[in-house]
Amino acid sequence: MKITGIDLFPIRLQPVKTGYRQEDELSKIARVDTVLIRINTDTDVYGLGEAATIRSYFNQTRGTLMDWLEASAEALIGVDPLDFAQVHRRLHPVIGEKPPGTHPARAAIDMAIHDLAGRAYGVPVYKLLGGAYRTEFEMLTNLYEETAEAKVEAALDFVERGFKGLKVKVGDSFILNGYSVANMEHELGMLQAVLEAVPSHIYIDADSNQSWQTAKFAVRAVEQLTKDRFYPNLSIEQPLHHLDFVGLGYVRDAIPVPLILDETIVSPEAMLQVVKHRAADRIVLKMNRVGGYLNAMRIAAICEAEGVGISLDTMPFTKLGDTAHCHLAAALRDHYPVDAEGHLWFADTPVRGGLELSGGKAHISDEPGLGCELDMEKLEQMAA
Repeated sequence: MKITGIDLFPIRLQPVKTGYRQEDELSKIARVDTVLIRINTDTDVYGLGEAATIRSYFNQTRGTLMDWLEASAEALIGVDPLDFAQVHRRLHPVIGEKPPGTHPARAAIDMAIHDLAGRAYGVPVYKLLGGAYRTEFEMLTNLYEETAEAKVEAALDFVERGFKGLKVKVGDSFILNGYSVANMEHELGMLQAVLEAVPSHIYIDADSNQSWQTAKFAVRAVEQLTKDRFYPNLSIEQPLHHLDFVGLGYVRDAIPVPLILDETIVSPEAMLQVVKHRAADRIVLKMNRVGGYLNAMRIAAICEAEGVGISLDTMPFTKLGDTAHCHLAAALRDHYPVDAEGHLWFADTPVRGGLELSGGKAHISDEPGLGCELDMEKLEQMAA
């Protein structure tokens, strides 16, 4: 079997949900750049993948994704798609292996060759990754509301719907308005209101998105939050800059709750630095940030050896990318809630099949590959 070409489908997604607190920031979420791909072969077997980025978060554009994917398509002509090592070896001169900026494009190709191999062998992708610990996943969602009352209302709604994890954003005041006692009290007040309102078996991940600036500030904030009561379901996510390994290690040693790293995790090499600095109790693993299943499983092996937990977070993707993340979640030992609702941020998705959501849980089937197909009519309507 040989690759004969790669079809690229850049699409325009219409947002129905925003991750930004201010209404005048709504336009930013529309800058989700997504390119679906289909790897074709000299047989009737093909594979689907997705390159997705948010310009303000990953700092790529649709144009850069298209450039890398077009060059990759040329480099892969004639390669056996079932030889994963050879595929990545051929990608190296085109988009490199180490630069995180190229990882969404590499992730799309890696996703597609796994989908293709699953179709060829007649097995779901999770079996190519070693098998499934589970194919049903408890779910996590993000809370962006800007007042304590609104956050609590949203939190209780999701708990009632069966969600087991809530990621509470606690850094926007600092990002938008700078540092002050008032801003700290506002952010911690919203977080504490949610902690007091929901049952203690619900994971609460307080995500500052690198906004707490200094290690001592982060430690003081957690001390302030927990001075009167300890919350066993609380974790703090990415309080400092993603490269501040020393500071993150200091915070982890000083606070009484687990520390999660997200933006720091861009490669297996970065994960090794986290381990060396004892800087995390858990990580958030995003396939498009690390370059696909290959690097994701390398990172997972490091985490398992070191006893670091793993959560999975959406891009947000279309339904294809969310399904791919669930297949990765199936192969991981950890049972943390999975964020698999990114495709619901948008009015429509040009993907049929794949994961199903119900009762606060995500489910994947045992269909070959990812179990997804492109809806060509919708794809044409959504073409960018």
